[in-house]
Amino acid sequence: MTIQSAVTELVRKECEAYRLVDLGLLSSVEEGVSMLLPVFETADLSVLDDFARFRVWRKEVLLLFYRQLDYAGFIREAGDSASFRCFLLSLKKRIIATLRERCKEPTIDRELAVPGKTLAFKLSAMLDEELFQKERRVLLTVDTPVLLEEICWDYCRRFFPVGMENLMIRLERDDSEFWNDLYLTIKKIAHTVTSGQSVSIQYRKDVLQEVWADTSLLLHGKVVEKNTPAFETPLHFRNYIARMCLNKCREAIRKHNFPDIMLTVTGEMEAFLYEEEAKDDIGLQKGNLHDIDCEDEEEVRRGLTVVLWDKLEPWYSELTRGIEEKTELIFLHYVEGLSYEEIAAMKDTRVSVEGRSRLVGKLRQDVVRTRRLLKLRFVELLKGK
Repeated sequence: MTIQSAVTELVRKECEAYRLVDLGLLSSVEEGVSMLLPVFETADLSVLDDFARFRVWRKEVLLLFYRQLDYAGFIREAGDSASFRCFLLSLKKRIIATLRERCKEPTIDRELAVPGKTLAFKLSAMLDEELFQKERRVLLTVDTPVLLEEICWDYCRRFFPVGMENLMIRLERDDSEFWNDLYLTIKKIAHTVTSGQSVSIQYRKDVLQEVWADTSLLLHGKVVEKNTPAFETPLHFRNYIARMCLNKCREAIRKHNFPDIMLTVTGEMEAFLYEEEAKDDIGLQKGNLHDIDCEDEEEVRRGLTVVLWDKLEPWYSELTRGIEEKTELIFLHYVEGLSYEEIAAMKDTRVSVEGRSRLVGKLRQDVVRTRRLLKLRFVELLKGK
């Protein structure tokens, strides 16, 4: 590699990473090369063969380079410009994408985001503006884009992933980008609820559309007016939405009097659809589940629903011990709304058509048996056996 090519590669990478040409700091890569070549020509070229020395030397060269460009003066003058803000936004999104990729802990996305979307790592325009105002004073003092990027990393690490508390702040401030993705989650939950109704296909889409719209409007109003319970976990928030969808579904059915519709939720769906008021009705807290009347089918059903949805410990572990995978099947089918055929395809993509049919039958039997076993175990736990 020649000195010319090494300098060209260095300048090109800086221009690509920090948009030096787009922002007007350079007219071209060649202009940057002409500024740096004299530095290389007077340098001890043996530094190029020692990676550790080269890293230190490269940092010094770039510091000189950005002083020649007067990067600090550019930030002071153009720090509020639309072009610089656009660059800054793209830089933060790149950082957040890296944080998302590295994140190994469960986030609010697990319960509240549909596949392909994220609430935990969303940088909306409104949020970006708020963060910029917080960091503006510090940003305007930087003299290199490397330092600028370090500051952005610091802010992004502190704020992302978005937790339950910050999510509610975004929603209460009516951040449209967060709401738009949450509306997709509401639609998915509404689909799960309406699919549990015995509704003719020609009416089911109408019911779904009405449930989705009405629930979205109601939830938006309650959250923006800060008229909702305090949600300790994303699951509690999801359950709250599910209950709203169920109520709106029943309202739609009564209002339109659709033919071929059962006015109550089917037994299968009701057994695994969380009912928010259940906690208040029968006092379901971690310490007093034993207050449930084992002879009352309704109380048992509601208690089991709460334990499974909220994964209350040590109840949940006791109930699902040895049947964790089969319990997951129940959630995939009743909560995620996947058909047995879709679950079978997830389990084994290489099986033949005949084998797939047998697997579907086995999955259906496993779900039925697991539901019965969970209920039996729950009653035994309540009785203290």
